[in-house]
Amino acid sequence: MICFIALIVFAILAIFSAKYRAYFKEALDCVLRKATLRKCTTSFDKKMKMKVTAKISRANKPLGRFVFKNFDVLSWIITIVSIIIMIYSLYSGLLGLYNFSVYGNCYGPDSNELCVYNVLTGNTVSTPACDALGCSDTCAAPTFGDCNGDCNCSAGECSI
Repeated sequence: MICFIALIVFAILAIFSAKYRAYFKEALDCVLRKATLRKCTTSFDKKMKMKVTAKISRANKPLGRFVFKNFDVLSWIITIVSIIIMIYSLYSGLLGLYNFSVYGNCYGPDSNELCVYNVLTGNTVSTPACDALGCSDTCAAPTFGDCNGDCNCSAGECSI
C-alpha cells in the first residue's frame, strides 16, 4: 500500500524537484503492478520501508522497530484514512457548491456564515452584528468577517 501513498506524494514533489521523479516512476510502476495483483519488481516498497523506518529510528528506536514490524498494516491504515478523508472532503465541497448555487450560501438557506465561494463571485453578506449596529442599511459586511464595534461604511464595505 505504500506505493499508492508514495505515488501521490512523489507526483507532487516531482513537479518541483527532479530528485523525486525517479521515485515517482518507481511508485507508478509499483501501483500498476499491484493493481494487476503482481509484486513490485523494483522493490520500491522495501526501499521506502527502509527509508521511513531509518528516519524514525534516528529519533526513537522502539518506535522505529514497531514501524518496521508493522509497516504493511500501518500503510494500509494510512491509505484507508486518506481515502475516507478524500471522500469526505469531496462530499463537503460538492454540498457547499450545491448550497451556494441553490441558496447563495455554503451552509443552506438560513445561514449567513462565511462562504468561500462569495469571494469568487464578489458577493458580500450582511451579518447579524452589522444589522444590530445599523450598518447593513448602507453597506454589507465583507465576506471574510463580521463587523464588531462601530461600523463605518466606506468603499461599499463595513469596516470596524
